[in-house]
Amino acid sequence: MALSKYSINLVFAAIVAVLGVTALTFIYLNSTQPDNRAQPAPAPLPENQPPIDSTDRIAALQQMFAREPQNPEYPSQIANLYYDLGRYDKAADFYQKSLKLRPGDPSVETDLATCFHYLGQDDKSLETLDNVLRYSPGFAQAKFNKGIVLIEGKKDVSAGISVWEDLLRSDPGYPQRAELEKRINQLKASGQ
Repeated sequence: MALSKYSINLVFAAIVAVLGVTALTFIYLNSTQPDNRAQPAPAPLPENQPPIDSTDRIAALQQMFAREPQNPEYPSQIANLYYDLGRYDKAADFYQKSLKLRPGDPSVETDLATCFHYLGQDDKSLETLDNVLRYSPGFAQAKFNKGIVLIEGKKDVSAGISVWEDLLRSDPGYPQRAELEKRINQLKASGQ
């Protein structure tokens, strides 16, 4: 049975949500560890700070980034907020700013590639994911996303399946293994 476009989009949206949580976890874990490059960790908002909306949070982060323009955490946090708002163009700009300050961050670069995909720039997305996989060949999220871009963006189902099968071979403990195997089998059964 072939997955409908709606089902594929739901799966992709769930993956994007997982990417966001992964990125935020990465940021949190890295901000709690000492930075060997002597860059200050982002200053948290006061604990008694009332809940603020994304626009206010973006403005606050932009002010912090203006004060500490060499801190790559601020632009990646701003990018994550824009990403969550569906402003992929703005998110891509800030992911690129973060990468200029800290090149070779596979999570940030993979999120950038996802923005390119959502912006309809699938060739640029694949180029970015291939770059991640050159310096971090085992980065599972980049492989998974490459499969998505190949299947949904480039309509090259066999190439996407091949990337996903490589992911499953190289990462036997892949957390979403069962779901991915099922999806591969569905795509193969649909004859695409």
